[in-house]
Amino acid sequence: MLALVLAALRARRAQALTLVLLSTLAAAAAAAAPWYVLASTERIATRHVQSAAIQERALETIGEGPVEGGSVEAHLAARAEQSQRIVGMSGGFVTYTEAFLPGQASTGSGQSAGGAAGARSTDSQLALRTDACDHATFEGGCPSGPDEVAVSYRTARWLRVKAGDTMTYAASGLPHPLQLKVVGVYRPDDPAAPYWSSNEDLVAKALPTSAAPEITEPVDDALLAAPALFDKGLPAGISLRTIVDMVAQPRLLVDNAPEEVRDRIAAATVDARNNRLTLNTQLQATIDKVQRDRRLVSLGVPVGAFQLLVLCWFALYLAVKYTGEERRPDIGLVKLRGATRARTWALVGGQSALPMLAGALLGLPIGYVAATAVTGVIHDADVNAQAAGLSVGAVALAVLGALLAALLAERRALGSSVSELLRQASARSRVWRDLFDLLLVALAVVAVYQVKHRASGDAAGLALLAPGLAALAFALVAARVITFTAARMVEDALRHGRPARALTAIYLARRPGVHRLAALMIATVALLCTSALTWSDGRGEGQTRAQLEVGADRVLSVRAENRLALLNAVRAADPLGQHAMAAVESTRSGSDRILLVDSPRLAKVAKWRPEYGLSAARTADLLHPAAPEPVTVTGGDLAVELTNHYSVVDPGRVVFLDVVLADAKGARIAARLGPLAEGRQVLKAQIPACAAAPGCRLSSLQIVQSTLEQKIFFAARPGVDLVVYGITAGGRPALSQQMLSDRTRWRLGVNGNPPNLIVVPDAGGLRLTVAPIRTGGASDAGVYPLDTPAPLASVRATRMQPRLVGDQRVSYGSVSISERIAGTARYLPRLGDRGVLLDLEYADRLGADFGAGESLQVWLNDGAPPGIVRALQAQGVIILGEESIAGTADKYASFGPPLTLQFMLLSAIVGLALAIGAASVVAAVERRPRARELGALRTQGASARMIGRVSVEGYLVLAVSSLVLGLILAALIRAYIGDVLPYFADGWSAP
Repeated sequence: MLALVLAALRARRAQALTLVLLSTLAAAAAAAAPWYVLASTERIATRHVQSAAIQERALETIGEGPVEGGSVEAHLAARAEQSQRIVGMSGGFVTYTEAFLPGQASTGSGQSAGGAAGARSTDSQLALRTDACDHATFEGGCPSGPDEVAVSYRTARWLRVKAGDTMTYAASGLPHPLQLKVVGVYRPDDPAAPYWSSNEDLVAKALPTSAAPEITEPVDDALLAAPALFDKGLPAGISLRTIVDMVAQPRLLVDNAPEEVRDRIAAATVDARNNRLTLNTQLQATIDKVQRDRRLVSLGVPVGAFQLLVLCWFALYLAVKYTGEERRPDIGLVKLRGATRARTWALVGGQSALPMLAGALLGLPIGYVAATAVTGVIHDADVNAQAAGLSVGAVALAVLGALLAALLAERRALGSSVSELLRQASARSRVWRDLFDLLLVALAVVAVYQVKHRASGDAAGLALLAPGLAALAFALVAARVITFTAARMVEDALRHGRPARALTAIYLARRPGVHRLAALMIATVALLCTSALTWSDGRGEGQTRAQLEVGADRVLSVRAENRLALLNAVRAADPLGQHAMAAVESTRSGSDRILLVDSPRLAKVAKWRPEYGLSAARTADLLHPAAPEPVTVTGGDLAVELTNHYSVVDPGRVVFLDVVLADAKGARIAARLGPLAEGRQVLKAQIPACAAAPGCRLSSLQIVQSTLEQKIFFAARPGVDLVVYGITAGGRPALSQQMLSDRTRWRLGVNGNPPNLIVVPDAGGLRLTVAPIRTGGASDAGVYPLDTPAPLASVRATRMQPRLVGDQRVSYGSVSISERIAGTARYLPRLGDRGVLLDLEYADRLGADFGAGESLQVWLNDGAPPGIVRALQAQGVIILGEESIAGTADKYASFGPPLTLQFMLLSAIVGLALAIGAASVVAAVERRPRARELGALRTQGASARMIGRVSVEGYLVLAVSSLVLGLILAALIRAYIGDVLPYFADGWSAP
């Protein structure tokens, strides 16, 4: 029997090879689905954990009490081990430990920050962070002794301490303040890294409450101490707070099911409480996202695979059906010679089964290679084994379905009589096939109805199958339209003397199975177009979202001393302004987000979107109107000619004039002139940082006073009347009498603090009179050159917070200034539909606080040269991280819905290949009978030209009609059903 089957396959090699190909595609699709699903779950978990905010992937346990027995390091190690045991899931977290003592660090004699007593202080934690010396850069050394600490560069700048200085630390429970030696000033290597960001007590995020005006940045960073300080420098029995920070790694949700992790954390919260620990985490938010995306992939990919298998079985049914027509005489002869029913079935079924089994053996490894090429390999051995088992089972199901389809296709021939088989005339289609088509159409209507009336976000039931069912069902209807139309064309073609057209129409109308082949081709074209459009639209939306959220092709997160230092560094690295732009992001203005940009470079660098409403050039014009040039002071020595008069004599104070300058690197330089005597005088100061070009920008003139000890300086009290006649630098005039006496060139502060000076022009210069004391809060002691428009021009997104009329202000750095809304936009880069866009240069000048912001950035366009990063680093800018439009778009493409849509697109491509294969089988099977038919026509006098036309026109018309109807059907599905599965699971849509 096997020899007969093999002989039959050799006789019909083309049909057999086509069956092998079709079976290989079916088996490959079935084998790929489990690998794709399980590899995608790993990819989803990895991407969600990597992209989650630190609060949504960190877990901390907090304990409080004295360290009893052993060292503090041993205590922290025991706490870490205890926390890991409570949480479980070993290997899923990276653990950091810390012990700290809340208190107040101070310098000077008092305890008040910015008060008259002369002390400066911060609410810094005295912290032992394990391995801190490996995660920071130190000026000086890392603490090791029982009285040594390291201070952050921001805290050191405010407290005015350096390595070798001393400070005091007071805390509840200490019998007296600790005297500590500063052995180093540290800078975190990357403040956004999990080591520093997983604990809010290490790097301060906000300004201190009721901060002094001099504080322009968060200063309450932790004081890093050595274990020796906690073991020997603190009194025995003092209560310490210990924290174990556990940062989730991707393998946590790769090796464990999300629901298992959720249950374990819930149980760990209770266990921690039983062990006198507090467990805090927002990890559940990340677990929810992973679980949601895994559910979508686990539902959508099998649906896509099943949809493809149905097409495979349909294509195989048609292929076997057509090859069966050619085998009808062979079956008749076998029956005529007395073969048993079983042998007949074995002979016929074997001609389909052997190619299908060969296709299964080929398809299994092909499916694995294809799936891993798209989603990557599975790293977990157990999951690998699970995927392998499911893949074999899926291939077995695919082959079983294919065999059943083959037997169904052969059933009529096997049940026919010998006379019917030898007659070589196909039997008419039976009613049950029409009923099946009708049932399929009804099922498609139900599926489409469910999609149109589903709840938002629902992807269950027949919803995901709706496009495939609609395509296949309505393709059957469209195919019958083709055969019906062809039948109506026969009489008309003969009447008008067009025999070639009539013969083509007869072929399409009366050839058995033509309408099913047309249905397969229409359905696959429709599914391919629908899937391709959905995938393309989704990728476009992902690119749009990435452009809106990132703002430029690449955005570098950087560290610089302040806003001006960043601005000057970027301009120096890219002097022509073609590729780089400085930007500062802030969130201090209520719930509004603030973005300060170097406006003249906005159009060149930013990835500007039409959704913004305003063009980039128009936005830049609104943000950066013309303004007077800043006053530049170039020279190593400064001289000020002035007259001073004390209308109120106070022997307990000394008064100075501060000339505040900004050097090229953004550093604040205060040339303190005085003490001011009565009468006319010339005061001098050295300013070596301004000696060389481009010099320093004049920021303000301030009248300040101090006590006789001169430990603290603050805005002068009333009774001082000053006239400035001229300022020279390096022997050359920096401020002439003409400019000084022009009141329109000077302004008072706009940062919300009441001005401390009355400014009026004088015949010989600028008169500054200390204003009467105002109650409540600090006052602004400065007068500022008018080198920027005021109020500050802004562009706001149209969705803004309600404001009181006349009280429109924005806050950034440490200032809050008046705002003039110059324009509105529907959307703004990085800010969305709620935010404020400001000019960085003008905002920095107007704020005059020499501050920075929550996020310093450098935007780069796609033409930025490779050396731009090195050029920035050469200007002192430290690169902390990078995000890009391409990387953000790829991140969104790695989540659940896009992975599902990607599989559906790949399935549609395979489906089209199946349709082409089925058409090839039809052409191969019909070759000989069609040749006989056309030869008979040629014998009867038909021309060779007409015969040649008829031989190809039927296939051509069928292919073109199927293509056109498939495109129309795809357009209808897209118009009515739309996207069954949205590209973004969080519901985001383009503005």
